[in-house]
Amino acid sequence: MPAPYVKLYVGDVIRTRKAHPCGGDVWVIERLGADVGIRCRTCGRFVLMDRIKLERRIRAFLRRGNEPVPEPEPPPPPEAAKPRGRRPAQPSPEPRPRRRIVKRARA
Repeated sequence: MPAPYVKLYVGDVIRTRKAHPCGGDVWVIERLGADVGIRCRTCGRFVLMDRIKLERRIRAFLRRGNEPVPEPEPPPPPEAAKPRGRRPAQPSPEPRPRRRIVKRARA
């Protein structure tokens, strides 16, 4: 009897048993099929992995793709704006003299 498979949805946020080389273990599912496309939330790397291999590596679902997305909070009112403009021109540093490479004769 075949083992039951895990329902995956595009947009699922999962935590895996093994960490990515960047240190992150939280991924977003972006593509479904025989291979599942996942993107690391830490570094943004996209990885294609066999569905069976991924199902074994899933530790937890942090957010399911079929759940409604919560409304984002409105941004706070802006504080007193700083004056925008160009920075005052700074004098350029004096160029350093080029080093000369001198080949020495062998004795």
